[in-house]
Amino acid sequence: KIPDALLAVWSTEPAASLPQVDCATSLQPQSRPDGSGRVILPDDVWRMVEFCIEGWRQPVTTFIDHSSPMYELQFNRYTRGGISSPVCVLSKDGGQKYLDYYSLPPHVELHRVKSARYVAYPDKNASSYEISPSLIPVVCYTCAALVYEILGRPEQAAAMLRCIVR
Repeated sequence: KIPDALLAVWSTEPAASLPQVDCATSLQPQSRPDGSGRVILPDDVWRMVEFCIEGWRQPVTTFIDHSSPMYELQFNRYTRGGISSPVCVLSKDGGQKYLDYYSLPPHVELHRVKSARYVAYPDKNASSYEISPSLIPVVCYTCAALVYEILGRPEQAAAMLRCIVR
């Protein structure tokens, strides 16, 4: 249950305290004539942390999905993200994860990824995990609570969660 405990704890933590994977060199941008583009993401992406295309003035660190009100604005060249305030939309088609980005000026034909970092799903078969020292007790108590839940002991599970001091 350690991977499940990690995800439960990581979901409430700032990205800076989580183990990150740099994938900038492995991403191949597919540019569109309007200056936007798409990159196919690695299969193990759990949470994107940063994405930047060469030519943007700042990286994107907050990502949206199709349910965001900002999503529809990306289809209009006057309201979409640009080099000063780029926008990235995370999507999934079947099992394939991808990121649509908005945007560069239309005359820029070659898009290059400047930076891209993400937090990967914990490998369920790993022999060890990279955990920030400050999160070790939280992960351990969360894991214990999950195990007690499996064993049908909700009182002990609740007691483990009460032990978590943040």
